[in-house]
Amino acid sequence: MGSPLSILDYRQPVEFRIGDVIVRTWTVLSRHFLTFLLLVGIAELIPLVVTLYLGEAAEVAKAKDFRALFLALPLGLLQFILVAFAQAIVVHAAFQDLRGRQVSATESFQHGVQRLFPVLVASVLSGLMMVVGLILCLIPGLIAIAALAVVLPACVVERLGPIDSISRSIDLTTGNRWPILGVVVAWGLIVATISGIIGVGMAFAPGLPVQLIQWVWEVVAGSFSAVYAAILYHDLRAVREGIGIDEIASVFD
Repeated sequence: MGSPLSILDYRQPVEFRIGDVIVRTWTVLSRHFLTFLLLVGIAELIPLVVTLYLGEAAEVAKAKDFRALFLALPLGLLQFILVAFAQAIVVHAAFQDLRGRQVSATESFQHGVQRLFPVLVASVLSGLMMVVGLILCLIPGLIAIAALAVVLPACVVERLGPIDSISRSIDLTTGNRWPILGVVVAWGLIVATISGIIGVGMAFAPGLPVQLIQWVWEVVAGSFSAVYAAILYHDLRAVREGIGIDEIASVFD
């Protein structure tokens, strides 16, 4: 019997170069960095505000500032909503760039508003599937991470519901999950390493400047993830269905 990955990848892999996806992700990101900084940065302001307000956990506990602790939960929920919303906006903006069209923050914002509820539900469901998979066993969790890599673009671009977006992602990633997983793991290690370095810097030099550096990095990481998902989704559809970017993104017109 084959491994779980081979069992789920029942189709033959298509010609697909994951390295090209990474290079193009950085290219798109660099072209519109200020726009993405604005879109994702607003969402990532929440943890910065929470950090500044709550301060060190020990200080909060010492002061018995339970009001601050109670605020952490709703603020965390708000951050989740804003991050999912920001990523939906960036996916739309990335597709506009791929089509050779001018990226409009206003247009992408409006489209993000229209797709907010299904994007939130799809994010929750796919996140739960990944977490449950990792808890049950490492391999199912890794399978879920790779299989659900393009749930958000499928939801935004094809205007699918949450369940259909998950099914679409599972279908599109079939045959290419090993390289997708490799990029996801590699990028996750980079994010964790840089965040750890910044965290050490915050320990020795706490204060607003270091926290702002952390915020900027979180914005960059979030923007990269959303643009990467959009380009990955486009390439998977192009090689599997033989259609171009205009046909894929015609739903926006």
